[in-house]
This record gives sequence, C-alpha cells and structure tokens, in this order.
Amino acid sequence: MKLTPLILLLAAGTAFAQNATPDPSAPLGRLFNSAERRAKLDAMRERNVEPGVAAPAETELRLDGIVRTSDGRSTVWVNGVARNDRASVLKIGERSARVATGNGQSIELPVGASVRMVSDDGTR
Repeated sequence: MKLTPLILLLAAGTAFAQNATPDPSAPLGRLFNSAERRAKLDAMRERNVEPGVAAPAETELRLDGIVRTSDGRSTVWVNGVARNDRASVLKIGERSARVATGNGQSIELPVGASVRMVSDDGTR
C-alpha cells in the first residue's frame, strides 16, 4: 500500500522532466554578471587593474588659505580644515605653505592651489 504513492510520485516526476527540456535555439541570457558589473570589469581591464587588487589611491591636497592673527599665531586651511599643528603644516610663508603629504614627504603650495597625489601601495 505504501508503494502506490511512491509510484505516483515517480510517474509525475518523469512527466515533469520530459516537459522541462531546454530549447537549444533559445539564447542563454545573462549567466554571471549584471550589465553594470560587466562594464566595471571591462573598465578595470582597460586600465590594467586586476579585480580584487587595490587600485592606486588618489587624493587631492588643496591649500585654501592662511590667516595670521595680531599675536603672531597662524592658521592654515588644508582641504577645508583648519590646521594649527606643525605635524601637517611644516612651514608657513607669506602666500604659501609647506604641507606634509605623508610618508615623510611634503610639498610647497601657494594659497588656492591644489595637487592630485597617487600612492602606489593603495594607502593615502
């Protein structure tokens, strides 16, 4: 008696499998990546960047302004942030400042100038 439901189930499964055969002339469609992801991968391939590998980081260093108070203190604006410490601003001139870029390096920038920096190791 318990074999009857099992036989009916097998017969139904066989009938379903016969109707589910794929049409060989039908297009496959999208298999793995969306169109957006595919475009990003193609762009990375053109720039010779491997997926999963960090691209060189780009940062902009901009000297916005220098203000000197009457008591001799100076404030320098770098990327819109006021800097009073000597760790990030090494030297303040009349119309320029020497700003630390990281890794022990610095650059002299006139007020209003900006420079785009690229690091090789992916750090900023």
